[in-house]
Amino acid sequence: MVSKLDAAVVQDQDFKDADIFVFTSKGDGKATRKLRYDGSLIDDSHDELDIEDLHGARDHKRRFMGWSVRGFFRSHRKRLVFTTKVLLFLAYIAYYVYCVCHKFGDEGSFVLTGITTFIFLKVAASFLHKHKASLSSFPIPRIENLERVIWIRKVVRYLLYAVVFLGICIYIGVDVIRYDTSNLQAVSGIVAITVGCFFFSARPYQINWHTVFWGFMMQFLLAIITLRTRPGYLVFKWIGDKVKDFVRLSDRGSDVMMGASFRAPNPGVFFQTAGVMVFINACISLLDYAGVVEFIILKIGGFLAWCLETGPVESIVAGANIFIGFAEAPLLIRPYLSVITKSELHTVMTCGFASITSAFMAMFIAVGAPPTHILTACLISAPAALAISKLIYPEVQKVDFKNQSNVCMRDASSPKSCLQAIADSSRFSIKLIATSNINMMAFLCILNLVDTVLIWIGERAGKEDFSFNYVSSYLFYPVSWMMGIAAKDCKQASHIMGLKLMATPFVAYKHLGVLIQNRAHMEDYLVKHNGTWYFSGKDIILEATNVTLTDGVLEPRTEAILTYAMCGLSGFPAVGITMGTLVSMSPARKEDVLNLVISALVAGNLASYSTGAVAGVMYSEK
Repeated sequence: MVSKLDAAVVQDQDFKDADIFVFTSKGDGKATRKLRYDGSLIDDSHDELDIEDLHGARDHKRRFMGWSVRGFFRSHRKRLVFTTKVLLFLAYIAYYVYCVCHKFGDEGSFVLTGITTFIFLKVAASFLHKHKASLSSFPIPRIENLERVIWIRKVVRYLLYAVVFLGICIYIGVDVIRYDTSNLQAVSGIVAITVGCFFFSARPYQINWHTVFWGFMMQFLLAIITLRTRPGYLVFKWIGDKVKDFVRLSDRGSDVMMGASFRAPNPGVFFQTAGVMVFINACISLLDYAGVVEFIILKIGGFLAWCLETGPVESIVAGANIFIGFAEAPLLIRPYLSVITKSELHTVMTCGFASITSAFMAMFIAVGAPPTHILTACLISAPAALAISKLIYPEVQKVDFKNQSNVCMRDASSPKSCLQAIADSSRFSIKLIATSNINMMAFLCILNLVDTVLIWIGERAGKEDFSFNYVSSYLFYPVSWMMGIAAKDCKQASHIMGLKLMATPFVAYKHLGVLIQNRAHMEDYLVKHNGTWYFSGKDIILEATNVTLTDGVLEPRTEAILTYAMCGLSGFPAVGITMGTLVSMSPARKEDVLNLVISALVAGNLASYSTGAVAGVMYSEK
């Protein structure tokens, strides 16, 4: 039999990989033992084995492993991984050069060039980060006259304020209002939001106007590029179309798993969106594992922090909310939640309320939201959220920039392989699909209850059409009008905005998608038929085809503005999710979260409305 000491030796991880070990004691009496890896004894020439035998066995094991294949890979793992990456990189360069020489000038070649450029930027950034210490050792020229440099920077800053502000005002007057005076209507919305936030600010005389100014200016600049310039519009339209095509790649999995329920003419919300959410989450997880998502988020966050003079933590969360959810983005800053200021905490929540994730963006596109506008709205909302949050709750404490300089996304719990990334995303998708659909069902039921109660109250007073639709159409009417929506569409638009606040953005976008489809049917009807049509209440009846367009149609301008204005998860259901997420991560901040969450919800909605107003100023039918 093998002694306990032998069993302990064999059970050691270092001894499991060899078939037979020979132990030779170094004590007074010589003894030799041969053991298999499973602990069975082959030969025993002595009853006792000194503890020094263990050290000798380990030395023998190490020598044996040194000559084995596995030992070679273990010893040279880093070099082999680096060599493999270099070879793959060189192989990709060779592939790219061959493809460019073979065919260049079509859409695919430009896409490949863009991917190659991104890969080069990622490799360069990794190299600079790895050698940051050696690069920082270079001597920095000493600034002789520091006061003069500070004075010059201040002059340049105020010159930039004047040049950018006057430039945008002149552009709006010459190229926008000159051709369509209705765009001037939306300017009142931007002014009203700014003035209102100032008067209801927690500390109006401590507002950092640099953050506010550049937040709004970035909105305008992005809107000019995407809505007023043909190249910018075509680029974002192309990206939006490709995103829509990419989302449709999930149809294969949905078709196989759901069958006829998915292929039905009017599938339910679950069947229409479940496959999309699973697919998009898996893709984001794979990109996160490859470091692509982290690279983009940190660069966007760094740019926002530099441009708007906001803290690294809140800026990175603003960038992260473009890709990951408002319940997941705080995980990036979990170590800092207990020490960030109240203003930063307010901004973190506001950014979550004012943005949507890539998965929800795909859901909204799947139910009919315009992909070009919703993609642009995701980008424009980030600086808007920072600006509005700093207006309503300005920073008065000193931000700890030093301890916030190393925010990263990856930790010990991050996936270690592609398969684990896909598996983790699948588990998360179950939670996301269940939460979103159950929340939607619950709030739609509550909304139906509220609607029924309001109808009953109206009937008692002789008001037959008194309902949630009626109340919201008047409650949000001023907001709709100040965003630049035509007066004839304001009631319908106000109802949709009420759905977004009381239920979820998905319900609102689904309703908007129906109206967009109605307009497409109407345009097709007018082209193919000479038949008449008429209104029946809010519905439109197409006589020639006997089709009813429920709730009528909206102008393309209204559809675009609503797409921007609703691009945020700032409904009442999101309040509970936000509180639960942040309090569970940092119980010590429970009181601060409870005190600030409603203010952040208001700020998130105002940020979305300001995005809609900017779109109303810059919108063009061309």
